[in-house]
Amino acid sequence: MKTDRLTLASLGYLYVPVCLFLYGWIIPGIAIPLSLLIGIGVWQFGRQADPSTRSHLPFSRQEWLILMAGALFWTWVSGMGAFVPQYGDYDKHNLVFYDLITRPWPVVYRNPRFDDPFLCYYLAYYLPTAALAKLAHLSFPSAEWVSFFWGLLGVLLAFCWAARLSVRYRVWIAIGLPLLSGVEVAIRLFWSLYTDFQWHVIPWLSAVSNNRIPGYTRYEPPRIVFSNHNWAQSMDPSPLVMQLQAVPQHALGGWIAIGLVCYWQRRKTTPVALAFVVAGTLLWSPFVSIGLGLWLLFTQRNLFSFSAWLHPVFLTCCLAITGLMGSFYQAHYPIPDAGLITEAFVTPADGILYLLFWGFQLWVGFVVFRWSNRPTNGNKDWEKMAFLAAVTIQLISLVYMGRWNDFQNRSLIPAQFIYYLAMANGLANWLAAPKLSVAGWLFAGWILLGLYVPLRVVGYKLRSIPIPQPIERSMANAATNFGESDMSRMRPHEAIDADADYARQYVGKRESFFYRYFIRK
Repeated sequence: MKTDRLTLASLGYLYVPVCLFLYGWIIPGIAIPLSLLIGIGVWQFGRQADPSTRSHLPFSRQEWLILMAGALFWTWVSGMGAFVPQYGDYDKHNLVFYDLITRPWPVVYRNPRFDDPFLCYYLAYYLPTAALAKLAHLSFPSAEWVSFFWGLLGVLLAFCWAARLSVRYRVWIAIGLPLLSGVEVAIRLFWSLYTDFQWHVIPWLSAVSNNRIPGYTRYEPPRIVFSNHNWAQSMDPSPLVMQLQAVPQHALGGWIAIGLVCYWQRRKTTPVALAFVVAGTLLWSPFVSIGLGLWLLFTQRNLFSFSAWLHPVFLTCCLAITGLMGSFYQAHYPIPDAGLITEAFVTPADGILYLLFWGFQLWVGFVVFRWSNRPTNGNKDWEKMAFLAAVTIQLISLVYMGRWNDFQNRSLIPAQFIYYLAMANGLANWLAAPKLSVAGWLFAGWILLGLYVPLRVVGYKLRSIPIPQPIERSMANAATNFGESDMSRMRPHEAIDADADYARQYVGKRESFFYRYFIRK
């Protein structure tokens, strides 16, 4: 039986950080047997029978070159490695790198305010870079190169899955996928015309052209917030390009995992094997894991079949990793903002705004996609996947959690990846048709409208290359720790986050069950 190398590489990418976490943070009595079991599970998954007639190395040399060039471009423009100006979240990302590289593992702080806590965060993205930097005694500039190549590998694997799931123009679809973002920017800008400019079109147009829309940076459209002005209940589904440049620790694991899941679902893989993939994302992002779990709930037919879960290696890994990571995140300080989004519906206009936003962002695109596909009926599978992805996104949008509704933004990542991949395949199918229908032109227009934000992001990054990095955003200049009692040197988003307690977001309690029984002392 041949090994599926792309599957093996992808599972390795997900699980190598998990094993580093086990050996660096967890007592040997748990770390050693669980890491061995994970290794067996990865090998068994990669050796599954694949009834597909395609080669197990699924791309030609030319396709590999295109995928690599696209991955290089998007990794570079996203800010990984700090070769272009980085998004504001790197104020925090680089301090996580700093702590992991400069301190012994597990990272424990001396901070009486939090009773000497430990670093408790989504660590998978950071651990391989930090481990290699520690092992090789690399300087911080060298560690940035390691970070770049680790991110590049993740982007390449995600693009490979996007291409493998597609047929026509498959590698072009993969490398162009981050350019798709729906029509949310149009909704947000027109909402600003109403809320900020009271329907005065000329000043609004001037503000759009001069980058003067309130809350609109050079690369980020304003959030949609309800009449109660609670940012925790805002609607802000990040486009794929924003996911890659702001939260690669969430995006890369989510993109690779959903590609794995969808590919092997087509090959009738058992639910327990797919759950093994989901378990591999828990250290990357528990929110992404929730999004993947919802996807399986809607798409896996035999999910509740008892016999489908009788695989000792996969099942044991899933239960052990879930229990261990659950206790790890339980040690974190609780998130104060959480509930149902309907709590924000103070006036009828709030409910209408919610329906209009998600209707235009999801369902208009799905309807024109289906309409454009009717003459050929060649994309029925993608129609179904787009519908299920939209339903998943819609349900997740009903829950809010975190200061900036991070639960919504991160849990949507797998479903968004599939939704836009379905849209791209629909466009490719329409372009290949002998006659270009009117519905297809409308569909193409809907997609073109969504190019605005990604193209704006790329343009801003290219124009900003000669601009020096703010000192706190460069890994080479990171000079403080999250656990220190004085965080005054670290002030990301100072204008809007001045009251945020960043240390609290990244540390776990010493009196937790995880610290007492699982962590290495």
